[in-house]
Amino acid sequence: MKKIITLGIFGIFLTSCSTVSHTYRSSDIVGSQIVANEVVVDTKIDMEKKIEVVSSKRNSEAEAMNEAYYEAITKNNIDVVIDPIFEVTSTDKILFFGGKSTAKLTGFGAKYENSRSKIDAIKELKTIDANDIQKFNSIYNTSEKANHAEKKSSAGSSSKKGWIYGGVIVAALLLISLL
Repeated sequence: MKKIITLGIFGIFLTSCSTVSHTYRSSDIVGSQIVANEVVVDTKIDMEKKIEVVSSKRNSEAEAMNEAYYEAITKNNIDVVIDPIFEVTSTDKILFFGGKSTAKLTGFGAKYENSRSKIDAIKELKTIDANDIQKFNSIYNTSEKANHAEKKSSAGSSSKKGWIYGGVIVAALLLISLL
């Protein structure tokens, strides 16, 4: 009787073990060996609606993550999940039992729109003025590196202006003293 109780307690401890792992944010771009006209699209992101989907129990973490991503796209009628974060829970495998994983996906849905060829997209880029991008970055602080570089270059140009103004004043004083 004592052996059965000991084995039962041992079995409870073994079956209650599970692990949780989290992924980082990533965006894979897969190349293709098929020769075709490359297409550029814009994405319309719905930041108001957060997507949360949980997969069923699968044999591996990768299967669970793939199922969660598929379910997110099909159930929400979207083209892509933006900023997907996965929370994967796995149970330990004991002999032939357990060893299953589930994945919870959290992110935002987006639809593709404005599809065009790569050549047309390049033509669009040629019409953009670089000064407009700098103005936008300075207004909205979109890039700390860009702002830091811009501040550094503007500090250098203001010190150059100071030298120029100082030189003009010295030249003017020399000219006045010669007269």
